Amino acid sequence: MAPIRRNHIDTPLPAAPVRAGMVFGALALALCHIPQPASAQSTANENTALRGTVEDDGRTLSERRRFLRAAERVNEEVADEETETVAEEAEIETEVLTGAVPRVQTSQTVNPRRTTVDSINRQDDPDPFDPVGIRVGTFVLRPSITQQIAHENQHIGGAKLSRTFSRSQFNGELESDWSRHQLTINGEHVLDNTLRGTGAENPSTRVNGALRLDLSSVTTANFALGYQYGQENQTDANAVDNAVAQSELHLYNASASVSRIFGSWRGTAGISGGRSTYGPVELTNGTELSQAERDANNYTVTLRAGVDIGAAYLPFVEAEFGQILYDEPVDASGFARSSQTYGLRTGIAADFGEKYKGEISAGYVQRNIDDTRLAAIQAFTLDSAATWSPRRGTDVVMGLSTSLSDSTTANEPGSVYYAATAEISHELSANLVANASGVVGWRDYVGTTPNQIVYGAGAGFTWWLSRYFGIDGDVSFDRTVTDGGDTDDELSIGIGIKIQR
Repeated sequence: MAPIRRNHIDTPLPAAPVRAGMVFGALALALCHIPQPASAQSTANENTALRGTVEDDGRTLSERRRFLRAAERVNEEVADEETETVAEEAEIETEVLTGAVPRVQTSQTVNPRRTTVDSINRQDDPDPFDPVGIRVGTFVLRPSITQQIAHENQHIGGAKLSRTFSRSQFNGELESDWSRHQLTINGEHVLDNTLRGTGAENPSTRVNGALRLDLSSVTTANFALGYQYGQENQTDANAVDNAVAQSELHLYNASASVSRIFGSWRGTAGISGGRSTYGPVELTNGTELSQAERDANNYTVTLRAGVDIGAAYLPFVEAEFGQILYDEPVDASGFARSSQTYGLRTGIAADFGEKYKGEISAGYVQRNIDDTRLAAIQAFTLDSAATWSPRRGTDVVMGLSTSLSDSTTANEPGSVYYAATAEISHELSANLVANASGVVGWRDYVGTTPNQIVYGAGAGFTWWLSRYFGIDGDVSFDRTVTDGGDTDDELSIGIGIKIQR
């Protein structure tokens, strides 16, 4: 019996004869050499080509397919990011329109790009010593304090006075930071304390406020309020002889005006009012002389019209009417000094931007006093105000003025005062500013009182050691020459420190 062979599952299989195995082997070898059909040969060739054909760029087709699939994935990611960005922008716009609180983080702010220190373009401050101010809500406050030790010499008539004193000056400016309209408040207070010697102290206080309302592109309204406190000088027109200290003066004023553009025409209408009160005069014998009879109210209405002729020039004509009403109808000398004032002037204004801005006018003014025994105060007027900047860091302010003053002397109606002033400020360096000023005045009395000529000159400097601290100094000289009379001189010099914010 033939031997039995087993497979891997132990199933008995009969053993084939050797000859049969040889026959089957020969048949398999023959089948391997049978030629294949043309279609099968073509398919095999294509598969071989797809797997191994190399293109001109050095990539096989299979590598090119992988590259194209990767590029498609990148394009899909970019498209998704753009869609997300558009959605976020639409959402932010919706939040702005609806007033909702915007998100703190977006896809653009989660990981923003940082600017390196080397790439920052730093620029020098053009005014490194100007006050930066203190922000108070929508306002900017700029305070400053000046403390000086000063010396003063006075030659008043035949008397010679000399004193050393401490002068403390407090200044403040509050300015609005609005996109429309503007409000500005300025204040100054000066304390004068004599340390050695004799002489009159001169404390003063000043507060002014101005409001501009831009009602439209062609209409502007301006309002102003002010208060001023001071002491009359020994050389003033109504100064009292043989006085240790002249009268204290309180001035209150308010004004309102409206300006409008009518094509090439410009029109302004304004009204102003004020009140002045006077304290008693301290005499050399220790008594006081009341000045209450000088207390008065004043009102003025002004109309102005001009035409823009181009080239930054604006000719104008201006008319005014004013009235002064004294608290006491009749003064101690028995004169009724209330009055009415009429004025008419014409001139031209110019505006060349920061380089030059100003105006000049000429006219006539007359003040009629209620008491017919007193002559009218009348004069031709010449007024101007100009600001000129010939170069950066240099400012020149020039002015001409004509003013009328009432008198307190019996049978004297008053005087006309003409004055020319100039002030120049120049930056010698970024932290050193020098200034100089001058005045020439002529007081023409209506009556028998001698006329006067007034001269004045001053100079000063401020040397800033930092933006907030500097050294301040000034000197001034005033002379009053009376026709056929005495010459009064006053010289003052002081130095100290200035602190600003």
